[in-house]
Amino acid sequence: MSNVVFILGAGASKQAGAPLMANFLDVASDLLWSNLVNDKREHFERVFNAIGGLQAVHSKAQLDLNNIESIFTALELGRIIQRVPGIEDPNDIPLAIASLKELIVKTLEVTIAFPRYKDDIKPPRPYEAFATLVKYLVTEAYPKKTVSVLTFNYDIAVDCAFFLEDLGPNYIIESAPRGRHAVDLLKLHGSLNWAIEKESKKIRPLHLHNSLKKWPLPIGFRENKFEVNYSIASHLVEYFAQHATPAIEVEPEPVIVPPSWNKADYHQALSPVWASAANHLSEAESIFIIGYSLPETDSFFRHLFALGSAGKSALRRIIVFNPDSSGETDKRFQTLLGPGSKARYEYRPNTFEQSLPQIQKMFPKRN
Repeated sequence: MSNVVFILGAGASKQAGAPLMANFLDVASDLLWSNLVNDKREHFERVFNAIGGLQAVHSKAQLDLNNIESIFTALELGRIIQRVPGIEDPNDIPLAIASLKELIVKTLEVTIAFPRYKDDIKPPRPYEAFATLVKYLVTEAYPKKTVSVLTFNYDIAVDCAFFLEDLGPNYIIESAPRGRHAVDLLKLHGSLNWAIEKESKKIRPLHLHNSLKKWPLPIGFRENKFEVNYSIASHLVEYFAQHATPAIEVEPEPVIVPPSWNKADYHQALSPVWASAANHLSEAESIFIIGYSLPETDSFFRHLFALGSAGKSALRRIIVFNPDSSGETDKRFQTLLGPGSKARYEYRPNTFEQSLPQIQKMFPKRN
């Protein structure tokens, strides 16, 4: 298990260009009306039509129609109870959910740009520096550290950074085909490069090692001399049908799990990832939470932390790095922690990039 556990939230990906969940729909709408997502226009329009239909809720109840987490949760619950205001045929609810996933995928692929150097891609800032820090911890720090990363993000910025630093990543559900210092990367809500096998319903990652062999320089929406979009999700069906051994048929949408729902439908496929996350938390000596604001709606993480952090290892530090200086995020974490954790807790109003040199100073280099 890991001595050091990193927990990355949407605020970390924000620095790489990804929208936050709170303004995700605004960004998606801007892309739609700027004609930047015409190949997915049908899906974007279906989602915004569904949101328009949900306006009827406001006559009797409150629902945040500007937050994609709230919309995702409403549609998933509506699928179960066979009722969503504005969608007359219950059979159309799964279509709206599939379109919402397409919107999430396309918005991330268009907004996150990977730096380009000749025919190679690099991870967006500050993920390259983050991978350098992780490699330092596992190869040079004294005493030697083991590291794992838990993330709520769907994008592959950290995956790319780890791959290029020979850190795997190891997704638990399937080990990386290479990586001398492979680090566990636990993507709690799924990933753009994870597919669902139609027959077995197992998760099948498209590892970057395999992807880059087939598509050395990914062709994306925005490609120029300096940056490129990595549209790996659109390659999933093609890769597993034409290049996997043996060939398999996968679902067209990648594994995108609702941020706020109880995730019951995803339990069987993702339980190894969640179990590993709990085990790493139980053994952690240092926990660094970066860019995650612990929203009130996220009961999943609250319970995962409560059950997972109970272990025999002595927690030396738990530090939250988040640029929110209002005190609200700090207050939410204070209510999450028990007396033992509070004694080791610290809140620092810093960005992802600002946190990295601060963390490295805590772990001296080996002589």
